Amino acid sequence: MWASLRKRLPIIDRIMAALARHDAHYGGAFASAMSFRTVMAMVPMLMVGFATAGFILNAHADLLDQFRQSIVDAIPGELGQTVAKTMDSAVQSRTTVGLLGLIGAAWTGVNWISGLREAMTAIWGGRVNRNPLLGKVFDLGMFVVLGLGFVASLVLSIATSGSLADRFLVWLNLDYWDAAVIAVQVLAPVISILILWPLLTFVLAKVPLVNLPLRNAAKAGLAAAIAMEILKVLAGRVIESTSTGPAGVAFGSIITVMVVTNLIARIMFYATAWCATAPINAGYLLDGDGAEDPEPGEEAADSGAGTPA
Repeated sequence: MWASLRKRLPIIDRIMAALARHDAHYGGAFASAMSFRTVMAMVPMLMVGFATAGFILNAHADLLDQFRQSIVDAIPGELGQTVAKTMDSAVQSRTTVGLLGLIGAAWTGVNWISGLREAMTAIWGGRVNRNPLLGKVFDLGMFVVLGLGFVASLVLSIATSGSLADRFLVWLNLDYWDAAVIAVQVLAPVISILILWPLLTFVLAKVPLVNLPLRNAAKAGLAAAIAMEILKVLAGRVIESTSTGPAGVAFGSIITVMVVTNLIARIMFYATAWCATAPINAGYLLDGDGAEDPEPGEEAADSGAGTPA
């Protein structure tokens, strides 16, 4: 019965094939490892971000207050207050925090990208096998590019929500119009998805050592962006609802962040498995072979790589 259902509904067959590939290549175990690496990488990245904001906003106290309030609005519950207090401390000692943050971000970022590449390449069926020194340099550059992209997404997400969005409507003299307020609330997640879409498509196509064309990962990138936006909204509500009691204040935000980072990793690895099981990508599978950094315009050094069908 189940086999006949998969034959009659190709989408069911695709989903089951992607799930099977994800599980067969230890996607869940890789997601748990990436959760730890993500939390470790977030700390120095926050330090760099707050130090940069400190240099820019130090001479503009009113803008600093607005930025702090925007963070509190964008990150509900006790976690938002904690991040705001961390930002205040970072602004006061911005030079030291910035230097330490850069060193820490470089170290943890390289490890984060290396872990992500290893996991995604494994789901494609390959193993990472390349020059250790050049690989670290390449991973550092990739981490910087992705970090800037995700920071831009976060900034625009903050700008289209909370007090900054309200001030924008007031500036346009549209705050009295209910339709404008609703439009901003609807457009905010759409803008966030449109920003994440090309970024996640790039990650799915270029982080694993398969040199996949961007167009072959576009649908999976869009699905991952939508899933992450839904996850962001749900996480915000969970943090807000668990920050009222003493236990929630102490552990709710931390536990939620750990769960969210794990789910984000799972979304990316399920999307990778979806790409790997797509018929158009059959020629890029690396099952059973090692993977090396492909030269620009060339495929990964693997007997299974080639032009997609």
